[in-house]
Amino acid sequence: MDKWLSHPTALKIISVILGLLLFIVVHIDPQTSPQTVTSNVDTKVIEAATIVPMGLDEKKYVLTAMEPTVARIVVEGRITNLLTATNADYIVNVDLTHVRAGIQELPLTVKMPRGIKEVELSPRKVTVQIEEIVSKSFDVQVITEGKPAAGYVLGTPEVLTENSDVVQVTLPKDDMLKVGAVAVTMNVEGQDKTVTNKKAKIVVYDTEGQEITNAKVEPATLHVETKITLPFKQVPIQIRYSGSLPQNLGLVSVKPAQDDITIYAHQNVLDKVDVYDGVVLDLTKVKESGAYKVKPSPVEGIHSVSPGEIELEVVVENAATRVLKNIPILIDGIAQGLTAQVMNPVTGTMDLEISGAQSVLNRVKLTDIAIVAPVTGLAVGTHTVSLELDLPPLVQTVLTNGQSLSVTVEIKDDSTSTEQGGGGEELEVGGTPTETPTTGTEEGGQTGTGTDDGTSRGNDTESSPPANESGSVNGSPARKDSLTIDEVTNKWYAIL
Repeated sequence: MDKWLSHPTALKIISVILGLLLFIVVHIDPQTSPQTVTSNVDTKVIEAATIVPMGLDEKKYVLTAMEPTVARIVVEGRITNLLTATNADYIVNVDLTHVRAGIQELPLTVKMPRGIKEVELSPRKVTVQIEEIVSKSFDVQVITEGKPAAGYVLGTPEVLTENSDVVQVTLPKDDMLKVGAVAVTMNVEGQDKTVTNKKAKIVVYDTEGQEITNAKVEPATLHVETKITLPFKQVPIQIRYSGSLPQNLGLVSVKPAQDDITIYAHQNVLDKVDVYDGVVLDLTKVKESGAYKVKPSPVEGIHSVSPGEIELEVVVENAATRVLKNIPILIDGIAQGLTAQVMNPVTGTMDLEISGAQSVLNRVKLTDIAIVAPVTGLAVGTHTVSLELDLPPLVQTVLTNGQSLSVTVEIKDDSTSTEQGGGGEELEVGGTPTETPTTGTEEGGQTGTGTDDGTSRGNDTESSPPANESGSVNGSPARKDSLTIDEVTNKWYAIL
């Protein structure tokens, strides 16, 4: 042993061991636990983990409040697990499966990442407020914002989605009491044509006009339209005709399915329009009685009309002719201080053959027809004057054997006539001015006649188109100052 201890190598080994022991004694803290030095387990604190509600029956209830909304979690686990887990992996839940409406306190549960355990959870309970959900039907309003372009008018907004002008709104019971309106909004600022939105969002507003953002609406959008048009008004329909009926037919009546039509135009044009005469019936297409659809023709100044098609109920029957005899020729437009007299024909009357449907002709009276010689602006002397005819609707004239619609009228100075031995007042009616004027017999005029005595014949529509509402005949425009039926009747009775 002594020999070994005295060996130099043994002494060196012993010196190294003693030095290591002295180093350990000096540097080791006696208060430090040996476990701390060697352990790889650590703790972590999540200060604000979000509390997530789960299990709520959203068809019946809604969570309107929860306090608090976050929780503090202290967890423990291996350092590697703590480093790999994120705060989102620590899930704090409150179970609302069995809740009822009202305020209640419920426990919290934590779902931990793998290899980590919960050390502390604060708080362990949360207070929630649950409200019952209710649904209610509301009418949808369409609200417009802005003004259309100058000269245009805003029509009534429409919901075009089928069966969806009423929507279902779902809200908490307390919020439902605050609903003031359910509406969609359309911007029409500066628009000059119809505005359409196929997916207009439905918004629920409270009584103060503020949007209720938590409202659920079914459906969520609607197809809406707001018409923007020129000014418009409704006016009566006046039917015009083109072409000719087959020779064997005559018009009995033509009646539109509606009396009025809506016209769209600038206001200065509307102010001048009293009737709409753009409905033209093409008689060449009429073969029998029935309904005929006519598209309104363009009329100057009128932008559009509504509806775009008019249905006419047309009644026709066999055509016939009739001769009205001794119809007085009326003189119209004689200047003051002048008198006028029909010189040719000398009787101051005229026979007139008319054509049309038999039932229409049967109703025509002498007082329904006016033969007028207009002398406006004519000077003293003898003049050949073209006649103007006022005929009932659906009746036209038939000119035969070179018959002329003109007469010879003599105009005299009234003062000259008086000085030369007159003094009697002259009537402005064709015929000899006497105290008891001679007239044709009405009976003769009332008897229907044709090419043979008492026999009706076919209507010659090619020779003369049907008289329209304004009384134009044979293509000649109706005179602007033509006499009314009442005026004609009064003059006729004066002659009688």
